[in-house]
Amino acid sequence: MNKSFPVLKLPRLALDEILIMMRPFELIQFSLTSSKSKIILKYLLRTRVNLKYKLEVGTDAEPKITMIGPEITFFDCRITSDKLRSEKTEYIENIGGKSDRIWMYSENVIMDWMRLFKIVMELFNFERHNVYFFPETFPDQNKSIIDFIGSQLPSVHYCGFHGKILANQDVEYVLKNIKVPKYLEFTCKLIDNFQLKLTNNLERICISEGNWFNYNHLIQLKAYEVEISKSEITNVELNAFLISWMQSECHQDLAHIGISVNDPETVGAIFDLPHEVIDNDVIREGRTARYKVFRIRGGFDIKRIDGTTGTIYFSMFGDQLMFNMIVFTLCV
Repeated sequence: MNKSFPVLKLPRLALDEILIMMRPFELIQFSLTSSKSKIILKYLLRTRVNLKYKLEVGTDAEPKITMIGPEITFFDCRITSDKLRSEKTEYIENIGGKSDRIWMYSENVIMDWMRLFKIVMELFNFERHNVYFFPETFPDQNKSIIDFIGSQLPSVHYCGFHGKILANQDVEYVLKNIKVPKYLEFTCKLIDNFQLKLTNNLERICISEGNWFNYNHLIQLKAYEVEISKSEITNVELNAFLISWMQSECHQDLAHIGISVNDPETVGAIFDLPHEVIDNDVIREGRTARYKVFRIRGGFDIKRIDGTTGTIYFSMFGDQLMFNMIVFTLCV
């Protein structure tokens, strides 16, 4: 065919069927052809089809926009300054779903990443937003990046901070300008006296470099699930935390906590409180307040004054001994 096909002149039902078969990147390209095509596509995606995606954005060396759609379909676009990589595409289809990844060349990767970000936010419905922030990749642009994300996503389900440099100011600025009601993750380094300021309850918080996380943080933190590695919290402080929990003075909504033990030889200091040792041959099944079902062998039970049970057990995470407590109701 030498002539272009007048797709916009098709009957509406026929046009809708063609658009529905397109992959996300093809839909984005279609929306850029004209203002009319964008209006048609927005109406289709937001009102008629109402497909809901999960959005993941990342600011690593090749900033990404990832859309996870129905039936585990992944569309992943990476913005690169490498012309050779810009010619690369990947399309994988297997039992787990479909993966469609492309690389787009740009002389200003952050600017074009923002542009693509705006387009997908305008076209698609998202039921969940995840942000992966890498402070060290574009340090001179971090503030503008955070301001931009905040303008597009005033609230995100998950926010992760990743990298090897100290990121105190960037972390503080993100938490001040973007609401994270669900899940926070820190795999970056923070100064020893870093003050974590949260105004809301979290569902989950994970910290892999817990040198800055002290007893005051632990007592004041409000989260259903807590995981802290390389913590400076002592066994005596863990004992004080458990006593406070048993007296309903803190963490009444806690479902699970895991904290690295800095001195395995003095684990007995943690159990300087009333507790019951459960035989290691006993396997129990329970359900947490967050409706997670689990099975556990043995452990040490402690009781809160309202009768709620917390089961303590230990596990290895790499070379670290981890103290864990699950708060649960036994399944009958």
